Amino acid sequence: MTNRISPCRFLCLPLAIVLFWQGSSCHSSNSNMSNNSARSDNVKASANTNSTSNARQSPADIKGVWGGLHISMEVTESGAEINYDCAHGRITEKIVPGRDGKFIVKGTHVKEHPGPLRSDEDQSGQPATYRGSIDGDTMTLTVSLSGDDAVGTFTLTRGKTGRVRRCA
Repeated sequence: MTNRISPCRFLCLPLAIVLFWQGSSCHSSNSNMSNNSARSDNVKASANTNSTSNARQSPADIKGVWGGLHISMEVTESGAEINYDCAHGRITEKIVPGRDGKFIVKGTHVKEHPGPLRSDEDQSGQPATYRGSIDGDTMTLTVSLSGDDAVGTFTLTRGKTGRVRRCA
């Protein structure tokens, strides 16, 4: 008896191997790579959008808590409330930084002292000018009283409450 090998075995076996090999290696790897690449590009685009939006903040973006050494400030839609070591103040105008991040607004500054307030004490404060500049999450604020008496220059960070010591 002779063993005859049919021509179908010679053709079908190599064809099956080629189809299996193509379906599982290059083609699927390339599609996975293109999907991963597309996801990676989307993440990068999203990160670039976020960093761009942080660099160019709209005036509404400055609302919230800002703080630093010897100062704490809560910015609202209409101004800000400020606490310092042995003083407090209020910005009575809406803070609208220019394209360069700088602003000048008016308000009041009230000096404090140790001990309780007396009933006859004036708490209206003195007129003050608040000059500032914002760069990302950092604000530099200079406070001056009328007559160019400087209260000081402070560096504040967005989201920090600040370190303020009350008069003792």
